Amino acid sequence: MCMITRRMVIAGSGALALLSATAQAQDQTLRIVYPFPAGNKADTIARLFADRLQKRLHRSVIVENRSGAAGRIGARAVKDASTDGPMLLFAVSSQMTLQPHLYSDVGYDPFADFASVSQIMTFEQAVAVPAGSVVKSVQELVAWYKANPEQAVYGSPGAGTGPHIVAAEFARAFQLNLKHVAYRGTAAALPDLLAARIPAYFAASAELIEQHNAGKLRILATGGTQRSPDLPAVPTFAESGADIVATGWYAIYAPIRTKREVIENLEQEMIAITHDPEIYSRIEALGFRPTGTTAAELRNIHRAEFDHWRQVVAVTGLKGEP
Repeated sequence: MCMITRRMVIAGSGALALLSATAQAQDQTLRIVYPFPAGNKADTIARLFADRLQKRLHRSVIVENRSGAAGRIGARAVKDASTDGPMLLFAVSSQMTLQPHLYSDVGYDPFADFASVSQIMTFEQAVAVPAGSVVKSVQELVAWYKANPEQAVYGSPGAGTGPHIVAAEFARAFQLNLKHVAYRGTAAALPDLLAARIPAYFAASAELIEQHNAGKLRILATGGTQRSPDLPAVPTFAESGADIVATGWYAIYAPIRTKREVIENLEQEMIAITHDPEIYSRIEALGFRPTGTTAAELRNIHRAEFDHWRQVVAVTGLKGEP
């Protein structure tokens, strides 16, 4: 149920004064850094939040796309925001929980350099094939890969992203030797997938649902513990024979030096915006699960998943690609 408290409604006035006090005189624009290319659904949601936040704070709020290195370039920019005006990071979970274990130097410490504000939404990972593929299930995909080792490739939105690692787990679960094709986001990959230039692609299910429903591609499995309510006919990875739970989330972070009062007011703003009925419905319509957590809840989620991925990487020996 969507609940908006009086505190949420009035938080904007306090956040305005506090944020203004921390902004450099020459740049009062608050930037929400989305660390991936523009044009996908998460980018759309980031822009919805920027628009709503601008109205609530009565100040300029924009989304800035700083893509590259699976989100690490954008994260570094926000970490160093004291020299580049006020910024927030619209982060995907893999940046904060997985990549620090895959790479020797990601360029930031997810705990020492960032303050949690609010988790915005969750999602399931998925694997899809072209609509014209003979493959109709995960088991058929595995059989096809084994019968066609010279074509045993898959795509993902980029090296070090959540879908890339899910695909690596998939390959290990079915003892496959797969080659990775890294794209700069799903928007860049879709033309190759739809034209069957790659046999399979791993990504957030939200980024594939529209083409799946239109019959342009076929989602074979999703990564939740239960079937996605958006794709009730599509089995989970677990139902398809792989012990894989593959989910992710997006959350708002601020540079660690941000004043506590600012974080608290931003937290209430993000909760209020997420639970606004119009925004809540929009997030659901785009294939995500709205959450709107407190900062403390996000910190707990972040720590638990960070520790989980540290163990997975240690056991499997996964390494990040350059």
